[in-house]
Amino acid sequence: MSNIKQQIGSIALVVESYDDAIAFYTQKLGFDLIKDTDLGNGKRWVTCKLYSH
Repeated sequence: MSNIKQQIGSIALVVESYDDAIAFYTQKLGFDLIKDTDLGNGKRWVTCKLYSH
């Protein structure tokens, strides 16, 4: 068994509704909304972060 610490640095998700996804990750899972950038044509770049100690 390995003692190497593993973690996820970042992931990209395609979602049907940005607003629903933001609500889920922030309200249900406790992530902080870091950035919500409008890219035009109905697309957005959203960044969330989970508190890590």
